[in-house]
Amino acid sequence: MKRIRNLLFLVFTISSINSFSQSTALDAGSEMSPSKGNSTLSMFSETVSARFPLSKKRDNAWSTGINYKSLLTENNTSVINGLWLHSIGVSLSYRKKTSDKTTMTIMIQPSIWSDFKEISGEDFRFSSSLRFITRKDNHFSIGWGIIYSYQFFGNQIVPIIDISYRKTTGNWRIGGALPFRPRIEYAFNDKTAVGFRLEGNYYSYRLSKELNSQYLFYRQWDAGLFIDQKLTGKLYITAGAGYAFNRSLQIYNKDQTIPLSFFGNRVAKKYTPSYSNQSDGLVYKIGIQLRLFKDE
Repeated sequence: MKRIRNLLFLVFTISSINSFSQSTALDAGSEMSPSKGNSTLSMFSETVSARFPLSKKRDNAWSTGINYKSLLTENNTSVINGLWLHSIGVSLSYRKKTSDKTTMTIMIQPSIWSDFKEISGEDFRFSSSLRFITRKDNHFSIGWGIIYSYQFFGNQIVPIIDISYRKTTGNWRIGGALPFRPRIEYAFNDKTAVGFRLEGNYYSYRLSKELNSQYLFYRQWDAGLFIDQKLTGKLYITAGAGYAFNRSLQIYNKDQTIPLSFFGNRVAKKYTPSYSNQSDGLVYKIGIQLRLFKDE
């Protein structure tokens, strides 16, 4: 119940901001995955992010952002029981129109990922991205990009393809960043839409010194259905359910790192984790968004 109250508080806060803010974009959400079958592992996560424009000219714009994410794991038979992990980061983005139809976006983001029992230089991570989006017409745009991140297990490279297509007649839309965020949706009107989504996540968190400064590697892919409902103005709520597959939690020693990985898959030496849990199962999500930027 406490977790539900936390989400309702976020809903109330963003609803209040919607009444007077015309220059920000806010997003808050919760995800729950209960225990299933003979697995005693359950997880609960929350995210809150905000984006603020800094300056905007005819062909370029600067913006900044802040985001927070938490992950709570519960397992009554292992070291991850009651493990509460957090991340907080700030970002700086630069967006420039490089031609009549193409826009380039550069983003950098330093962040802290740990259990927050103590903070040191070992808890810091860094990521950056470069994207080019070309708008072919009012209904179709396509782009490409690359994301680099320093994870606690090593360097990670993720190439991506951005696509957005709206059918000329009808209300179908296909879009998202491939391969991690594709989605298909159908809009009944300007307030309600339903659809299917696929999402992949790869995170690493630094653990405290009492756990020998090991790091936890978290991987999850999930797919499911969602409904997107406009509440008022530019305030939306999204709810959905799906199934998480290829989901695992693994703990490694701090020196068990690799030079490079693609999509979270290690291309060099593989280590044996000190702890591993594979637990696929149902996932429930709910989120609220204040969409004030034109690109949203």
